[in-house]
Amino acid sequence: MNFMSTSDSVFPKGMKNLQNRLILHKAREMGIRCEPLVDGCEDFLKLSLEHKQVIINKTRTHRLPLIAGLLAKNKQACNLLLQEQGMPVPPHVVVTAMGQEAEAFLGQHGSIVVKPLDASSSQGVTLDVRTDAELNQAIQLAAGFGSGILLQQYVIGTDYRVLIINEQVAAVNQYRPVYVTGNGNSSVRELIEMLNNSRIMETEIGRVEAFPEIELHHELTNVRLLNVLHKQGVSLDDVPSGGKEIELYDLRNSAAGKISEYYCDCTHDIHPDNARMMVQAARALQIDVAGIDVRCKDIRVPLTSAQGGILEVNALPDLTHHVYPHGGTTRDVVRQYLEYVCHS
Repeated sequence: MNFMSTSDSVFPKGMKNLQNRLILHKAREMGIRCEPLVDGCEDFLKLSLEHKQVIINKTRTHRLPLIAGLLAKNKQACNLLLQEQGMPVPPHVVVTAMGQEAEAFLGQHGSIVVKPLDASSSQGVTLDVRTDAELNQAIQLAAGFGSGILLQQYVIGTDYRVLIINEQVAAVNQYRPVYVTGNGNSSVRELIEMLNNSRIMETEIGRVEAFPEIELHHELTNVRLLNVLHKQGVSLDDVPSGGKEIELYDLRNSAAGKISEYYCDCTHDIHPDNARMMVQAARALQIDVAGIDVRCKDIRVPLTSAQGGILEVNALPDLTHHVYPHGGTTRDVVRQYLEYVCHS
């Protein structure tokens, strides 16, 4: 999500980070004084309640050990610790360049994900790589974001983000590339235009963009989009029947950072065994506020290596998609976070 604009002066001048705006808004609602530690700097917020003061860095708390934060940045170290706990982690290997080891790993698994070893978000990540040529290109992309490159088996299934706060599952989101659903009257082009119009949300923290605009007129984007539609047997001017879903992205050999995604709350769907596993994963890494990325066939079914796996554990999870999901129930995770930070 991206902050676009605001018409009020409730927030400190220049504060554009959505996490900070959410935290400041909710803190004031709860009677907690919240302000930047340093004027003009969004790195740290000072929370004051009665005689207690706490400094936070967005969703990093004063209780997060330094070693835990460092571990979370190293995907190989995280995977090793999770495997030692008996948790399902997709097979992986670390390389520094294209070579026999990388080619052998691809040959063994058929479809893999290539990602920088220590980069954040989706920077430098390529999904569903299947050929040596694609692998070479993906490794070159990942190398631009760090020296180590993680190759991981591509897991077939659905993506989920599980938010852990103080050893509790606070929320679960399912996310997938954006798509349009036919209504029997509108063309694919018109459905995309409606989707673009609906992506802007007016919220209490300002105007928020849920995902980047799906470009219809840029030549390169249009070619990519037309190819995706062609694979589904439709064109921009076709009118899909009511309820028919039309995908706008093909994950095959795709750069993850260029894919716009829907987030839909599914907190009530997570199987109790999976909830316990996610808490155990955060505990194993000593991360008190964690965002755990899982890919599996169904979060309602106990997670096994045959059904999916834990992809990453993040020590600076984003709360905005849980507060403003595109579908499902909004979760008051910022209140839960502040209660943990200030009262526990």
